[in-house]
Amino acid sequence: MLKVLVRGIQQAMSGLERELDQYIARVANETKSVAVSKTPIDKGRARRGWRTEKRSHGYSVVNRVPYIDELERGHSKQAPNGIIGPTIREINRRNIR
Repeated sequence: MLKVLVRGIQQAMSGLERELDQYIARVANETKSVAVSKTPIDKGRARRGWRTEKRSHGYSVVNRVPYIDELERGHSKQAPNGIIGPTIREINRRNIR
């Protein structure tokens, strides 16, 4: 009979959870940065409106500027394809570590 005793699983899991949270935070911050760069600029309010918010199970990248939906639907010559789609495509191309 072979018996193996494994110790420190809780400590290892805690470390993995911490690394995962840090990775998710990096992706959220990178997503916010790309969204800012893809947001059309007139007076700058929509660009300044982007926020990264911590949630119970991750992060949200939000913009609560009242007219952000109009910009997302392409009502700007600067971003005729919206903001979110191009942002997600760029994030998918990047190798975030």
